[in-house]
Amino acid sequence: MLRTSQAKIGDVKTIKKSLAGLIAATTLTGLAVTSGTALADSLSSPEVTALEQTAASYIRFRQDVATIESTPFDNAAATRDAHKRLAAHDSNALSSGWVAYAALVAADTPDFARALEKEVKSSKKYGKRRLKGKDAFFAKLSEDPTYPRKLEGAQAAIDRVLAMTAQDAQRFNKLGESFKEQAYAMQKTKWGKKRIASSSERINEASQYASSRSSASVPPMTPATDNGVTMPTLSSADSNWAYDWGTNNAYGSMSEPNAQVIMNRVLNLAARYAVGGMNDKIIEVYSKNNKSERCLSMAKLTLNQCIAATRTPYEEAFCLGEHGLNDIGGCVGWVAGAGAS
Repeated sequence: MLRTSQAKIGDVKTIKKSLAGLIAATTLTGLAVTSGTALADSLSSPEVTALEQTAASYIRFRQDVATIESTPFDNAAATRDAHKRLAAHDSNALSSGWVAYAALVAADTPDFARALEKEVKSSKKYGKRRLKGKDAFFAKLSEDPTYPRKLEGAQAAIDRVLAMTAQDAQRFNKLGESFKEQAYAMQKTKWGKKRIASSSERINEASQYASSRSSASVPPMTPATDNGVTMPTLSSADSNWAYDWGTNNAYGSMSEPNAQVIMNRVLNLAARYAVGGMNDKIIEVYSKNNKSERCLSMAKLTLNQCIAATRTPYEEAFCLGEHGLNDIGGCVGWVAGAGAS
């Protein structure tokens, strides 16, 4: 597995300080929108949210993996297509996309949603301004970005996110190991040993494929709002958005402090999505996952270096399995203790 130096991720106090003005502004917006307003139970607008659009970059990687899995491994075109797909992902978009998707998974957890409903329905007054309900919740978030972690349903949301992450990493790694096994089998075939285009030509072709791709899209979903709290209802989207898309029976655990920081960010985003306190700047800041981004950048560089040394499809297949899939599993899965790098 690829090894990268662990990048220190700023702690919650640093985030709180850097976002003080921003969160205060968001809180005031929340007050203006919610004060004196009774929200009827309803289905949310089907419009795509910024959080869902950010998550789409991670889901696209899932989609590419599913496409590669379903492609017969019987000619050189299979490795060519796999290379283009796996090399097409931007490391920053992929790392932040995982955080955004994890937040949607958390927001879709019934126990967490019920805890948020309790918060926004609370008649207990909070602070000097004697705020209550949703207004009080936004005030608590402005003072303590980790507040959602303290709600009754938070652990259920965390467990679901960890399971999703570990399962995804296992599915990536399973395909990666399959590619490596195929690399050995391909050495016994004529097409597997046949010389292909120069490595520079293939790397350029992959780069052109990435630049020509349209933005990742979000399928129709039917999020539901109940008692002022929205759940994304991921089950209403296509199967690539399902939290149990990965290999079954995998359960993650947070084995290092940095994972705790990332999980706090996930739950903060989930709460803001659910209660209606989201904006683009909040997503930009809270969806950061520096360790994953650095790991993914290094994985892409290593993949290119490996491809540069290949001359045949079987050599390509090995590079794709080791660096295009296994390394990605570690870069994404470390939060859940899966393939930690």
